[in-house]
Amino acid sequence: MQQTIQANRTLLVDGPASVQLVTGKAEVFGNPLKEEQRVVVREGKRQPFYAQETSVFNVQLGANATAKEVEGSTIPQSWNRPVQTVLGLQKKPVVVMVLGSADVGKSSFCTFMVNKLVQAKCKVAILDGDIGQSDIGPSASIGYAVASSPITELYNLRLHNGYFVGVTSPVKAIAQTLKGLTALMAEASAKQADYIIVNTDGFVSGDVAISYKLSLIKELKPDVVVGLQTQGELDPLLSYLGGGGVMIVEPSQALSVRSAEKRKILREMTYTKYLRKSKLHCIPISQINLEPRNGVPKDQEPEKGLLVGLYGRGSRFLGIGVLRSVNLERRTLKIQTAVRSKPFRLVFGKVHLNEKIQELQD
Repeated sequence: MQQTIQANRTLLVDGPASVQLVTGKAEVFGNPLKEEQRVVVREGKRQPFYAQETSVFNVQLGANATAKEVEGSTIPQSWNRPVQTVLGLQKKPVVVMVLGSADVGKSSFCTFMVNKLVQAKCKVAILDGDIGQSDIGPSASIGYAVASSPITELYNLRLHNGYFVGVTSPVKAIAQTLKGLTALMAEASAKQADYIIVNTDGFVSGDVAISYKLSLIKELKPDVVVGLQTQGELDPLLSYLGGGGVMIVEPSQALSVRSAEKRKILREMTYTKYLRKSKLHCIPISQINLEPRNGVPKDQEPEKGLLVGLYGRGSRFLGIGVLRSVNLERRTLKIQTAVRSKPFRLVFGKVHLNEKIQELQD
């Protein structure tokens, strides 16, 4: 269907949907759209199409998708302050860490900041530390990408390298998550980016969460910390930082709260993306390094596959796989994966996936 949006109004689209700008002038998270450009809105995601002048959109809605029109822009003016602040800093790279609880729009803010920085002719690296709702790389892993042009979603960026954690909650693997983020930060810094934006998970409340985030700040040494909050939920954490380099911005008024089921669906989309065109490979245990060495399940059911991370030489993350069966007599592993090159290291995760790449409860 075609929908006309008057100037200074926003079309909010909840996916799954496809939106094409037919005529006019519009943007998504600060990214100017070209006429005839088509934007895919994934299930569980919301995209704001802001009409800078009267614009006509071709909107195709999938099952349970919605589109509604609201007055003005849904991007808070306060989001521009951190952008201007980091553009004014002389050192390179400038490291920006984004904090906030679940569903406050951290990824949306990161997308907006990426767009503003690349429009200023800057090279931007994005480090995605949200292992439960990954945008860059598969869930249960940390990933980073480099942006050189505007985007509508972090998910569309190409994964440069990743670090497989194996779980979807940092509570279960704080040390591993810290190790992975530190390693990828060092690698991203070597890419000679002007800016490195670190997106974090929504685990911010309680002593364990605060300790984890403080450790993260200590290791990654951000120049600017941007906090998105609605009711002071970050105050206990931010009180330890002394205010220097900390900027608080409000979330967008167009926030959508995702159910646990929607979050699960989004994780499954990332597994599916990195298992597309996957095949079963039989790998001799003697030809690959296993972590942990004693991690091979004694009884592996194909319909309850175990998520694994596959690496090449050194720290090169090749992708994910699903352990479907184990032959202890022949000492072989049957792995479903889209990885084509020979893996040298396999890391066992703790996420189980059925044959439709859907998460199973332990």
